[in-house]
Parts: sequence; C-alpha cells; structure tokens
Amino acid sequence: MQKMFKVGSAWMLGAAIVAVMFVATPKQAEARPPFVGVFAKQYPALKDLVKKSKCAVCHPKADNKKKKKRNDYGMALGKAIGKANEKDKAKVTAALVKIEKEKSGAKGKTFGDLIKEGKLPGDAK
Repeated sequence: MQKMFKVGSAWMLGAAIVAVMFVATPKQAEARPPFVGVFAKQYPALKDLVKKSKCAVCHPKADNKKKKKRNDYGMALGKAIGKANEKDKAKVTAALVKIEKEKSGAKGKTFGDLIKEGKLPGDAK
C-alpha cells in the first residue's frame, strides 16, 4: 500500500512538472501583432509580402533569431513611435505615415517610395 502511494505520488508530481513546463514555455517570437496588422492594413498592396516576411518588415532576415536587431525601417518606426510595445493602433498608423518621407537604405528613395514600388521598406538594398 505504501509502495502504491509512492508510485502514485511520483506520477502526480511528474504530471504537475509537465503541466508547468507547457504553461511556462515561451511562445515563438512574432512581429508585434499591432505593428504587423496595422502595417498590412495601411499598405494592402503589400499584404502578401507581409504575410510571407512577418518579422523581416522591421528586422533583418539574417542573424536575428531573437529579434533584437532592427533594419533601417524598424529603427525609424521605433523612433517615430517612441514607446516600446505600443499597442495603440492609431499611434502605430501615425508613425507609419510619418516615416514614409524618411530616407531608406536604397539610394535616393524614401520608405514611401519603396512601398509604392511594392517592396518592403526594410528590404532596401
């Protein structure tokens, strides 16, 4: 009887540990939902590119698994928004419109020029 109690307790403890691991495991990083959603809504012609590129709108594709680095567009957007993790969609939209006029990494083109050409602004090179 005592042995059954120990075995049952071990199973319960194991199940509890597994449950905690599932709850505490971080989710895969994605572009901030308000940012990518607002971007796709603001620029519907780029919707398919945004769906395919996701984080690469604001983050470089290579060498950036943790999404700490930003491309030139991501840096400009962050500066225009001013607040990390802004959730107000109106403020994000205003920042997107504001940085359309800024110079991109593409020679002689603004972010807005690239968007009008059907290109992601962070893919300037």
